[in-house]
Amino acid sequence: DMQVSKSYEPDAAGQANLAICSNQIANKFDCLAVTLEQPYKDCLSNPDPERGWSPDRCKRLGASLLDAVAHTVPVLRSSDSFWEQLPPADEYVCPTEGTATG
Repeated sequence: DMQVSKSYEPDAAGQANLAICSNQIANKFDCLAVTLEQPYKDCLSNPDPERGWSPDRCKRLGASLLDAVAHTVPVLRSSDSFWEQLPPADEYVCPTEGTATG
């Protein structure tokens, strides 16, 4: 249920908006922090015309977030430029229609 048409652009290094909870937590505790924006309606890029957004999809979304976080563990404190060797499936996907804020 990840959409790529609209997204937030990543902040430049050292320029995160600390009014956003996950940015504040990451900054204060020097750790990985994420924000999971829980949808309340069906996903535009992957609609389910029969059921729409459902409790089962909520559970799968939460589980997939844990998979993504676990995937980052080996490189969390890496000083290597690991992002330069990411496989195509793990590369940053730039929004195609602009940002969610613009």
